[in-house]
Amino acid sequence: MLNKLDDIVDLITGSLVLFSSIGLFALTLNARYTHAIGRVRDIYDDLKNSDEAIKLAKELKVMVLRCHLLKWSFGLLLCSGISSGIFLLSSIFFRYLGYFNEDTLLVIVIFSVFFIFSSMIFLFIDVMASLKATLIHIEISK
Repeated sequence: MLNKLDDIVDLITGSLVLFSSIGLFALTLNARYTHAIGRVRDIYDDLKNSDEAIKLAKELKVMVLRCHLLKWSFGLLLCSGISSGIFLLSSIFFRYLGYFNEDTLLVIVIFSVFFIFSSMIFLFIDVMASLKATLIHIEISK
């Protein structure tokens, strides 16, 4: 009985850490996305009233790219959260049935890791695009 309780506590603790981490990553993506969207609006407004149209158009293009990258990063993170939730529910379900299907759980974990890894790649590309937009803004060429 005590061993089963320890297993349940371990499962719950691991799940809380996992979903807290996903939540923090989502919060980071949301902050970056909000900033990028705000910057797109500012650049677009400046583009109408400025004589630096070429520079602003370049910066606007990079900022719109950033928004698309962050959208994909957030979507992949959501997929990771969903697959992690399915993994958690499957683990609980299999444990109570006394049936353990390693292959199914392994596939779910692989999908979850793939999604979060892909999300981080999109975030990294966004960081590089952010630098490019900053260099355009301060008029430094690569």
